Amino acid sequence: MKWYHVIRYGNPVDNPYVAGTGDLIGVEEEDLWSGKPMANWHEAAWIKAETPEDDGEPDDALQSYLHPPIYSARLRQALEAMGITGIQWLPIHVLRPDGTEIPGYAIANIVNLVEGALDLERSDYDVYPPDYFLPERVGKVRGIRIPVLRAEKLKGLDIVRLAEARAAFYVSERFKDAFEQAGCTGHSFCEVEVVGE
Repeated sequence: MKWYHVIRYGNPVDNPYVAGTGDLIGVEEEDLWSGKPMANWHEAAWIKAETPEDDGEPDDALQSYLHPPIYSARLRQALEAMGITGIQWLPIHVLRPDGTEIPGYAIANIVNLVEGALDLERSDYDVYPPDYFLPERVGKVRGIRIPVLRAEKLKGLDIVRLAEARAAFYVSERFKDAFEQAGCTGHSFCEVEVVGE
């Protein structure tokens, strides 16, 4: 099966909505990269476009100051209809500058955190240097230029975060097909090499 790196904010509508502020009410954004379900999600969490210039048409994959993906009800339904799992849906209030709500959005908390899916011998990446100010990160993956994924670690999955580099996420061809067949906007996809198929 083919796999893709998700290009956030690729394929946007012409004049997209962009959230520039918000409050996750007691949850740190980094907690949403952990690959674990959130037990303490507060349903009053919100994001908001701050200016009229940012108050455009909302994409299905919403543009936001937050790093975790925020998906529309239409995209969620398309993914669920395709049988895509590995996502905990965390409802979030999406507000226009005047405070009116755009209904139906949820943060897609990706709960498939996969260890060893990044082929470290074939991928092109950087590591934190020996003099990095956070010693626990020294020698660990800092950024990935060209990922190569290992097929045996992806079996039965359609969306993953890599334990070695949690910020980015990768999706299967089934995910991409569900997104595109529903006519969704806000993501584009770049195929990545998968070895060991």
